[in-house]
Amino acid sequence: MRVIVLLALMAGTAVAQEPLTLSLDDCVRISLEENPTIKIAEREMERVDYSNKEKLGALFPAINASATYGRTLQKQKLFFNIPGMPSNPDGIEVGQDNSFAGVLQASMPIVSPTLWASLKMNGTETLLALESARSSKITLVNSVTKAYYAVLLAQDSYDVFERAYKSAADNAKVIESKFKQGATSEFEWIRADVQVRNALTNLVSAESAVELSKHQLKMLMGMDFKTVIALKGKLSEFENLVFSETLQKANLSLDRNVDLNQFDIRAKQLKQSLEVQKASWLPTLAASFQYQYMSQPNDDVKLRDYYWFPTSNAGLSLSIPIFQGGAKHYKKKQLEVQIKSMEHQRENLKRSLELQAVSLTDNMIKAIEKMESGKKALIQADKALSISQKMYEVGMGTYLDVNNAELGYVQAGLSYNQSIYDFMSAKTDLEKLLGVMVSD
Repeated sequence: MRVIVLLALMAGTAVAQEPLTLSLDDCVRISLEENPTIKIAEREMERVDYSNKEKLGALFPAINASATYGRTLQKQKLFFNIPGMPSNPDGIEVGQDNSFAGVLQASMPIVSPTLWASLKMNGTETLLALESARSSKITLVNSVTKAYYAVLLAQDSYDVFERAYKSAADNAKVIESKFKQGATSEFEWIRADVQVRNALTNLVSAESAVELSKHQLKMLMGMDFKTVIALKGKLSEFENLVFSETLQKANLSLDRNVDLNQFDIRAKQLKQSLEVQKASWLPTLAASFQYQYMSQPNDDVKLRDYYWFPTSNAGLSLSIPIFQGGAKHYKKKQLEVQIKSMEHQRENLKRSLELQAVSLTDNMIKAIEKMESGKKALIQADKALSISQKMYEVGMGTYLDVNNAELGYVQAGLSYNQSIYDFMSAKTDLEKLLGVMVSD
């Protein structure tokens, strides 16, 4: 029975360690569902919705209830001096000992230009929150996509170092065999052994880079670091996406750029603030109503004998701003200056973004040129490595030739992989700049 339980636990562990195979679309989808940045953006949207509802509440009547109690500590006195009547130097006390009152008050704006103008900003604030949430998604997709490519780059680099390590190990075996037969020197054997150990060090470092890049990707996806993942594909598979003709004819419109869109929305908010400021010069009209139920008994009156009576009133209040020392006028001038300044700032921002688009496009074209050259170099380097090994085995080449061929293969492989990564990374940054998401 214990053996069965142990086997079941081992099977469960094996299942738990089964890697989760993910494509780029899978990583993007998981990150949009689990990343805290997206959840924060959703909470911000919810907050803005509540804020707009709060502002709309100003259109409805404000109703308040209150209760008061007052105790007369010293009553007021009246003094009379009537000709022909005896004087009363002590006076006559007037008023009641206690006062109880329950009050219901209501007020409502009828004509309020400032309030109406400020409510128009609700829609703009919602647009800004939506664009901010969209910016968060695009930034996250950009980061996840580049992290995905970084993992593929690390894995392909690992393959290059693994190939170099196997080559160095095979060469070391040949040299060791020759050394034991007395066909080569001990120095050459030591040099081959050092080469193997150096190749192993590079391989271990490459493996660490793979794990680190996977952790970075899992962090962006909001995934537990203990989860074992495996990514589909290799960088070389993205080579088919590289077309220089497409790049040269690419549409570099900034209409969907999140920075420009957010800037335009903020400029619209500033213009609406100017309208609110202008509306503050207009009269306002408000209605009010008050109902009061009260009693004013003396101490010698029993509670059941209290006399309660109601009072009520309703009215209109008209407020006309006439003069505030020029404060509103100068506030209006400040807003107008800010609006003009934002027009110049937008032009500078647009030029900066256009420069980034041109730079990223140029980087993509340069990456294509490097990739084409690197691919040919990698094919030649792989062929040269195989030839140098065969030549050394039959005694027609030197170990230095093998070392040079191995170094050339590593450099060509890393350069080729890096050129593909540079292209895909620049392409992803360009999509972010243009406001294009991977899911689009």
